[in-house]
Amino acid sequence: MKLSDNLKDIRKKNELSQEQLAEKLGVSRQAVSKWESGQSYPEMDKLLLICKLFNYNIDELVNENVKEVNETKQSKINFNKYVEDFFNFITKTVNMLSIMKFKQRIKCLFEQILVVAILLIIFAIIGAIGLLIVEGIFDGFSYVMFSRITSILQAIYIILALIIGITILLHIFKIRYLDYYEIVENVDEDNSEINKEVKTKENIINTTNNKIFLENKKEKIVIRDAEHSISKFLAGIAKIVLWCVKFIVAFYAIFFAFTFVGLVALLISSFVFAKTGLVFFGGLLCLISAITINYIILQIFYNFIINKKNKKSLLAILFISSLIIAGIGIGIISIGITQFNYIEDATENTEIEDIYTTSMNEKLYIANWIGDVEFIPNDSDEVKILVKHSKYNKVYFTENGYNITIHYYEDNTKIMEYLRRVIEDINNKQVKDYYKPKVYVYTSQSNIENIVTNARYNIDY
Repeated sequence: MKLSDNLKDIRKKNELSQEQLAEKLGVSRQAVSKWESGQSYPEMDKLLLICKLFNYNIDELVNENVKEVNETKQSKINFNKYVEDFFNFITKTVNMLSIMKFKQRIKCLFEQILVVAILLIIFAIIGAIGLLIVEGIFDGFSYVMFSRITSILQAIYIILALIIGITILLHIFKIRYLDYYEIVENVDEDNSEINKEVKTKENIINTTNNKIFLENKKEKIVIRDAEHSISKFLAGIAKIVLWCVKFIVAFYAIFFAFTFVGLVALLISSFVFAKTGLVFFGGLLCLISAITINYIILQIFYNFIINKKNKKSLLAILFISSLIIAGIGIGIISIGITQFNYIEDATENTEIEDIYTTSMNEKLYIANWIGDVEFIPNDSDEVKILVKHSKYNKVYFTENGYNITIHYYEDNTKIMEYLRRVIEDINNKQVKDYYKPKVYVYTSQSNIENIVTNARYNIDY
């Protein structure tokens, strides 16, 4: 940082013209102009005078940025004010409680307990609603990941609720009690203007800005503070709370940013269903509406984080318009979807056959397919299970003790082929169930009866 820049910053900070600064330093305006432009430098006695007038040292003036120096000094002053105000708050509280009667103390304590109870109820309701929202957002995650995310969010919420609750409690205590009481001891009755007013009235004395209540004519006077100014340390806590709230808002804003990108990608991808006609057009309107609402939410979050005012009328118009468009889109989809055909038994579901054979025992049953199994009796004592399914899925069997489990899952190697088939069917206005295989069990009639009985017994117990 140049000395010339520092001199200019000091002059502007103190709202001085070049003529006024020159007059204070005993030099001409031209000299100050040359110093600020870097054409010449002040003599040592002038530098010392500048340091004395504006509370700097030579090193700060010549080698450092005075703006940064001012910010550092101001932060130290603010910190000292916060600490001093905190101890003043404690001192006033102790002094106030010392002059209060027992009944007044009980009343004060009861009010604080009531405030805490109300805050606990409010935060519990907000927490329950927040947990439902989080469960809806992260429902697709694994159990371990979901547990970690919810644990982190719960910890953040508890800390934030604790800070907000303490701030609200202290602020209510201040405006309800501390702002009404200030103890003045050892008042000089002959010189104090307050005492002169007290002599003229017995109980209540009105001044220009305050109401003064006489508690003890000789030792103490309780004064009501009419301005109700907020304490510095409470203001500091309020700032911390605000930053915590902004952090949470930023977290949700990131989620909505990803949602916005996903909706735009979905909007572009939706054109592969253009042949569906009304369903495609209605879906397009709904996606445009969802993108607009998502944008409104992001805009509100962004403006809140950077302390910028929202254009309420514009956002309201966009929101209402989006709801209208979404309603129109849903109506069009409802009309178009009546033209679709649902095919439950698709021919593709019987393209592949898997067979499993096992010997019969007294407690054998099929663990997870008894409701959809077709039993075909024959003369064999063996149990043969035949599963017919589509080529987009795979089947394997496991036998554990007395039960047979049929595992049915997607074939990831054919996922793209499956997607192309689904798109083709939807464009042909057909919806097929590719996840309903056919299960057949071939064995003797007595074995069939035992398998069914065992399955029902295990379901009941």
